[in-house]
Amino acid sequence: MNPQSRAKEVHRLITAFEHQAAQFHDLTFSIEYIAKDQNAFSRPIKKKHHGIFLWQFVGLLGNNGDNKNLVKTLTTSDLTWGVPNAELTCLGIIEGEAFETFVAMAKRAGSIFTKKEAYEFKTRMLSEIIEAERAKNPTTKAVASSNDNPLAIWLNFLLFFVSKTHPGRELSRRIEPDPFALSLLALEYFQQQGEAGKMTASFASLSDIQFKVALSFPGEKRSYVEEVARNLKVHLGENSVFYDFDYQAYLCHPSADIILQNVYHRQSEIVVVFLCAEYAKKEWCGLELRAIRDLIKTKQSERIIIVKFDDEQIDGFFSIDGYLDAKKFSPSQISEFILQNLKHEGSQSC
Repeated sequence: MNPQSRAKEVHRLITAFEHQAAQFHDLTFSIEYIAKDQNAFSRPIKKKHHGIFLWQFVGLLGNNGDNKNLVKTLTTSDLTWGVPNAELTCLGIIEGEAFETFVAMAKRAGSIFTKKEAYEFKTRMLSEIIEAERAKNPTTKAVASSNDNPLAIWLNFLLFFVSKTHPGRELSRRIEPDPFALSLLALEYFQQQGEAGKMTASFASLSDIQFKVALSFPGEKRSYVEEVARNLKVHLGENSVFYDFDYQAYLCHPSADIILQNVYHRQSEIVVVFLCAEYAKKEWCGLELRAIRDLIKTKQSERIIIVKFDDEQIDGFFSIDGYLDAKKFSPSQISEFILQNLKHEGSQSC
């Protein structure tokens, strides 16, 4: 599907999902995880529903016997629900009177993605499981599978969208809001981004990205900082601004602290620190601050821009330090100051 055709199809889908969302159907989208040898769901399923397997972690192969058994299973089994006796199977369940309408619309929506985009959506969680299993059993091979059905692709995309906008919520059993409304929001976000490649930036190797700007802030100031990030990305482009929501897939690992410190210390031209009373109390801000303070120690303070929301005293910063006042300047003005600083730094390095 060429870009023009896809843009038209997205517009048509937005109109259709908007119409259905306005009717407030009693419809739910939930995730069920089925472990090996588990023969039933963990809860009752409504009579009117549609279920589909999204992905599976089949297991580990350690010898030729394992390989032969897997080949036999694949050639003799009904794979509608994936590979039998997989270690873990993830199912998507749509329940409610309007499930048939949603399934039909979702299949059409799932067809707008390229193979590469679909692969990134449907293997998002699988990659984390495989990585963990390989670490525990380096001599074995991890086997996994995912569903190419457009409905499965769309449900995986909805989970990806939720992970970007409400990190952690995609791990819930029941995904909110209802699937019609969620699809509408996801499509609007997709349309705003312009292409799925921008949405999946977090699947690039984070360690390979050199950012123009990295933003360090507490969650209480997210609405303000998000607008700053949005304005910066308009001028600098994707993968030029480190804003945590855009790279959530790489911040859900035990090594997230090291990843963040590398971003702020080595992988960013300028670090913008949004200081306030909440910043001083947050553990993650403290981890980021260690990298930022080392920049000051090594005489790289020109790489730091301070934005203050209040007069809270933060360890490592003093009254003589220059700063921008968030009470006086809007997010768009703060963005412009950052861009001017980047231009100044760029002219000095030429």
